Amino acid sequence: MPGGRNTKQKQHIISILKNADRPLSINEIYNKIIKHLPRIAKSTIYRNIDLLLENNLIEKFHLNDSEIFYRFKEHRNDHAHYIICNECKSVYNLPTCPIREIEASIEAEGFTIKEHQIQINGICKHCSTNM
Repeated sequence: MPGGRNTKQKQHIISILKNADRPLSINEIYNKIIKHLPRIAKSTIYRNIDLLLENNLIEKFHLNDSEIFYRFKEHRNDHAHYIICNECKSVYNLPTCPIREIEASIEAEGFTIKEHQIQINGICKHCSTNM
């Protein structure tokens, strides 16, 4: 595996992110990993997350203004976009990337796009019926 040694800590972090149905914060990863590795330090998680980001195996999101979330990438060019409910904080995946055509026309002009993210905030169906 690129990015240094293939440690059990790194494997647990990858497994947690692969099995998550949404991006996870460091605290969420920590709360899951201590069930298997009770002595792991958060600094170890941060260090492994940095290595996984450097090797393009995960991506990060600022889904809430104050916290960063991470998602495992199935493929190096894989990415996702999200809709977030302001009330219950539920996170929903956009089924497709709505910017692909725009990206292609931008790249046709010679601009190299490194990454993009789309985040839409609003009120989900469940919360809007309870208002």
